[in-house]
Amino acid sequence: MSDQSLSFTQRGIRPVNKLICLSILSIILLMLDSRYSAVQTARRYVATALFPLQWLANQPLEWYEYSSAMFQSQNYLLKENQRLMQENTRLKLQAQQAELRGKELSDLKSLMSLQNHGLQITTAAEIISNGKEPSGSRLIINKGANHNIRAGDAVVDDTGLIGQINQVHPLSAEISLLTDSTSTIPVMVARTGIRSLLYGGSGNISLRYFPTDADLQPNDILVTSGLDSIFPAGIPVARVIQTSRNAGTPFYRVQLEPLSDSRSSKYVLILPQTELPNFQAASTPMAASVPTQP
Repeated sequence: MSDQSLSFTQRGIRPVNKLICLSILSIILLMLDSRYSAVQTARRYVATALFPLQWLANQPLEWYEYSSAMFQSQNYLLKENQRLMQENTRLKLQAQQAELRGKELSDLKSLMSLQNHGLQITTAAEIISNGKEPSGSRLIINKGANHNIRAGDAVVDDTGLIGQINQVHPLSAEISLLTDSTSTIPVMVARTGIRSLLYGGSGNISLRYFPTDADLQPNDILVTSGLDSIFPAGIPVARVIQTSRNAGTPFYRVQLEPLSDSRSSKYVLILPQTELPNFQAASTPMAASVPTQP
């Protein structure tokens, strides 16, 4: 009897009849719920009793949503982290390039300021290579014979003398540094004006024949003396680090430090050689004008 009244899956009961029965039952329950407090109390008890089942039934869906959100967040964070790392690398590269351009601009400004010191500037050049030997005493610049550069021209940067042109090609030239074994520079002590010769060799510079009876002190600056046609007078060359008397010889033993930094200089200036006056040609007319004795 009970199976016939409660089972809606039994064959013979039409869906329309099921709908009508459930609708009538719902209306009755609503009326009883609105009029009788006992029904409301019973409804609360039933809801409280069924809450754990509802919570347990919702857990798979909540776990699925939580896991999906966690994986999506993790994938987003990984992609965002990768993007930020790439952006950070790009910004670091741009910062380094900007710093390098700033240094090059500062070097160029320093070179151009040499015009205020009376140096006759012909060509500014960029160092493009340090030659075949990375630690050697030669540098390659991007200007050559096509820019009126000649072998023997002096080369300076914003701190002092670097060396002179050794070989010239149409579009490039080679600089031999002060430390080259072929380098010999006429110098003088800026403080006293005493002249001597500065020699290069073995990756260093030396002042071999400075007499001990002359005044030479640490921190003295050696500048070019100008007693040749290559190096104009007054270009800073080296600083005296230490002096000592060389036993058995009348010359100082001197430790020097070049003032120019050829390892870090990017731009240099090429100074033209000055033409020496032809004293022989000048003296010939004077000799010809001297009257001969009868």
